[in-house]
Amino acid sequence: MSSTLTIRNLDEDVKRKLRLRAASHQRSMEAEAREILAAAVAMPEAFAPLRTPEEMRERLKAVSGIWKDHYEGKTTDQIMEELRGDD
Repeated sequence: MSSTLTIRNLDEDVKRKLRLRAASHQRSMEAEAREILAAAVAMPEAFAPLRTPEEMRERLKAVSGIWKDHYEGKTTDQIMEELRGDD
């Protein structure tokens, strides 16, 4: 299975960094680009890196919202007792 992908208008700084990264892994730029692309498409979106502080805040809000109503007003000790099943 052979495919060709042409990337036009690649920023010179990106090209330079790709060349350096490829050299550090003892690969050609083409092989390095294949590795980067394969890793990027294999990464689930949920684990994709956050790009902005706003994205981080939104994800934290979503997670904290799950627990907020259940544990609001309780101390850390009370929460830990509940999680451990202490009576």
